Amino acid sequence: MNIFNKVTLQSLKRNKVRTLVTIIGIMLSTSLICAVTTSIASVRQYAINYIEYIEGSWHGHEPGADYSLYETLKGSDQIKETGALSYIGYADIESRNEFKPYLYISGIEEDKEGLIPVHIISGRMPADSSEILIPEHLEENGGVSYGIGDTLKLEIGDRRIDQEKCSALGLNKREWGESKQDETFEDPILTQDDELLAAEEPGGVVKTAEYLDIREEREYTVVGIYKRIRYEYEAYSAPGYTAFTVPESYSGDTELSVFFTMKDINGIYDFYKENELKGEIHRDLLMFNGIARYRSFYNVLFGLGAIVIGLIVFGSVMLIYNAFAISVSERTKQFGLLSSIGATKKQLRRMVRFEAVTLSAIGIPLGIGLGILGMWVTFISIGSRFQKFSENDYPEPLRVCVSKAAIIAACVIAFVTIIISVFIPSVRATRISAVEAIRQSTDIKQKKSVKTPKIIYKLFGISGLLSHKYFKRSKKKYRTTIISLFMSIVLFISAYSFTSYLVIAVEDTFFTAEMDYYAEIDNTGGDCDPDRILELMKNTEHITDVEYFNYQYMYCDADEGIINKDFKDFINSEYSGEMFNGDSMTLGVNIYYLEDGAFRRLLRKNGLSEEKYMNTDKLAAVAVGDTMMFDRDAGRTIHIRMLASGDFDISAYSYDEIDGYYFVHDSEAESKGMAVYYKEQDMYSYEEDDYDPEKESIRVPVEECRHEMDIFVGDIIDEYPLCLETTDLSFIMPISRCSEGTYGYDRTNSYRFAVKSDDSELGYEALQETLKSNDIKNVVSMYNYAVEADSNRSLIVIIKVFAYGFIVLISLIAAANVFNTITTNINLRRRDFAMLKSVGMTDKCMRKMLNYECLMYGTKALIYGLPAAAAVTYLIYRTIMQGVDVRYIIPWKAVGISVLSVFAVVFSTMMYSMRKVKKDNPVETLKNENL
Repeated sequence: MNIFNKVTLQSLKRNKVRTLVTIIGIMLSTSLICAVTTSIASVRQYAINYIEYIEGSWHGHEPGADYSLYETLKGSDQIKETGALSYIGYADIESRNEFKPYLYISGIEEDKEGLIPVHIISGRMPADSSEILIPEHLEENGGVSYGIGDTLKLEIGDRRIDQEKCSALGLNKREWGESKQDETFEDPILTQDDELLAAEEPGGVVKTAEYLDIREEREYTVVGIYKRIRYEYEAYSAPGYTAFTVPESYSGDTELSVFFTMKDINGIYDFYKENELKGEIHRDLLMFNGIARYRSFYNVLFGLGAIVIGLIVFGSVMLIYNAFAISVSERTKQFGLLSSIGATKKQLRRMVRFEAVTLSAIGIPLGIGLGILGMWVTFISIGSRFQKFSENDYPEPLRVCVSKAAIIAACVIAFVTIIISVFIPSVRATRISAVEAIRQSTDIKQKKSVKTPKIIYKLFGISGLLSHKYFKRSKKKYRTTIISLFMSIVLFISAYSFTSYLVIAVEDTFFTAEMDYYAEIDNTGGDCDPDRILELMKNTEHITDVEYFNYQYMYCDADEGIINKDFKDFINSEYSGEMFNGDSMTLGVNIYYLEDGAFRRLLRKNGLSEEKYMNTDKLAAVAVGDTMMFDRDAGRTIHIRMLASGDFDISAYSYDEIDGYYFVHDSEAESKGMAVYYKEQDMYSYEEDDYDPEKESIRVPVEECRHEMDIFVGDIIDEYPLCLETTDLSFIMPISRCSEGTYGYDRTNSYRFAVKSDDSELGYEALQETLKSNDIKNVVSMYNYAVEADSNRSLIVIIKVFAYGFIVLISLIAAANVFNTITTNINLRRRDFAMLKSVGMTDKCMRKMLNYECLMYGTKALIYGLPAAAAVTYLIYRTIMQGVDVRYIIPWKAVGISVLSVFAVVFSTMMYSMRKVKKDNPVETLKNENL
């Protein structure tokens, strides 16, 4: 080790506080960068594992493929792995589920790399064509029980349509599916994609219009049981329970469902185009492997990542730069002495850089360890919440993924940050001559006259005057402290804004009602007392709030004047103006008839007048007119207000229900006074060219089936009741105003209760017990909405944990920077303070001088910091807007915290530093040349 490095190490040991603060700064910086890169790597890997577990690891899927296509894909030099499911046949197993009477037997190749997700809960995969793997839900849903080792003798055949039964049951060819129209068989074959061809007769009797055409009899041994996860090889509406065996062989007419992975995943779209494939691309899996359908996903992801890393690097550069700048300033005289005995500029720069490398060698490894440890603890705390997203189908919680790439990236970014931080101080160390460095004449610029405002002298006396003149002549030290505080303000407000926008985006995209439970209680006989039930529920343990309501879906013809222009433009763009009928547009509207007490609370929450809605001759309602829609052109979710403003009259209407038919809006027919109803079986096919409306529909005069309700729509609200499950167009009115023959209300045969709880599990059990113990027997349904909503709420909790952790660490970096800067500056001025004491300055005058300095630091920092923070906040807003339409917010809470924190940190750091200065002996301090 050369002499210059030894001198550097001695300097680090002598200034232990500054060295420790610098190492802490490097460590915090590295840990934050490592936390970000590790989080991205961990969440990405978790998402990939989750998708592969639930849906499979395939990149492309070709259903209905023939054997030649399978051979082509298997032999392609671009394909890495292939797998296939093949059709063998159906067997009747006398299931108790009348709509799922069969066992669907499918051949499966040996599973390679989890292409096809089959999750065995006991036993193993079949080894040959005499063994079979059966689903767990065969017993749960179908009531048919088989165990491992059991032998199954099955008559296997094809599902065929019995055309005579179809005619007898009133089913036509349209229900068979278009693919069956060109079949040459007398009775076309149905597949697993076709639901059971059946009709439900009065009394719940199910009659089928199909039969099994038996081809062969086979014997299988059960070797395993698997759990069905949400995937398409068996839809919930499929007519057969899927069982797997090994196919004996494939022939030219074997129908296969082929899965494959690419050697180069980036070429999958070109591969599909070149081979004219029409199947499915695994877009979700591709997205997390770097290939997304919409660039907006990556724009938001990389944009936010860049902002986060940028904030960390900015804060770290300022902290580490200040530390080294102060170190160089302290060692200026030392550099001058070394220069005077022959040290070159290159050697002096190496000294500064050696100091940086030494501190990095300590701080970066500690930061990497701290970052990984912090994410490990975080994921241990919240990792199980990720399981809620899969409704507990995926058993693994989120855990830390220690990625080499993430660690290398963190080390490189941290080291580059340190090199950038040390560059300017290293250059500055070699610019001044040896004589100037020894005299230290460059730190203070002498001016002929420094003017001081009179207000400073009046408020702070001679102490303020001296302090003001000192900083006018020593601007470098003054600027260093201001920059540190400026950085702290920008970092904190930016981090807070980042968190706020992220939470808003998630809450808007995944709207969740505030209620935890939903209960519907029958009132057919008129014996339901909703107010009594309301009180019973309110007095139940763990129940914090309850409101009851009735609900109806209706239509309204909104004039162009009451529709928001942005909404109109969006609809015109998406649907080419087809939604408008002249100057009006037909909108669906949710009508909520809310219990009076809850409605009054809703008015108070939104600052609205009860007189306007409760004591008027009109049927008055408040409106919820906001909605979230996906803009396909922009590839992002947008937030649109449907109504331009409130205070308008509108007529809501609905149509009678007719058994066996459903109502469809037909503007042309309604203009002629007729309402059109289509057969329920033809629900998705009434637009076909060969459709005959006269045969397949009925028309009813509008005046006989349409019912209208005139509503005055007052204000548009932003705070919603518990019961609101959507932000689509909704009208909310008090239930008492709708009790006297109002259409919709008196046709409702049940009351609905929205319930809020402080414990979703215990509250649900307590509520069930309350209804049971009070002999409330007419409960139609009771639904634990919190279970469904918990996944969305968990996402918000996860984001908040990450975001607030980020804020805390960023704040620590900022606080360390301010502490380091101020304490070092005070330490460098100890001789000045000793001189002032020696000429008679009292402790009171000293406090005045420090108070002035604190106010000056804080005020200047806020003047520069708040506008800069606003600019970064706007940048975050614009980045989020690329993926989700959010409203622009000014983080006033963060601004207030920043203002208070700046002065609190400055004053407390000043007091801490001055306690040491007070202990100094003025004579000894003045004699010390090292200060």
